[in-house]
Amino acid sequence: MQEATTPPVIGVAEYEEWFESFEAAARRSLAQRLKFAFVRTYKPVMDDATFRSFDTMDDYRRFCDTLPEWLGYGRV
Repeated sequence: MQEATTPPVIGVAEYEEWFESFEAAARRSLAQRLKFAFVRTYKPVMDDATFRSFDTMDDYRRFCDTLPEWLGYGRV
């Protein structure tokens, strides 16, 4: 079991800055919040084609072996 940790204590200025940021975000429309909520990240190889299909699972696995490790498609 993990020990409970005490949340970090922040200063008044830092709290006020955080609260102002929160208030500004709350005033934005839902469309604006959704527009800026997701950051598009180019994924090499994955984004280079509109779709891919494979004849066999082995073909798919070989394809996954060519992807960068940080994408998380490697074998376990």
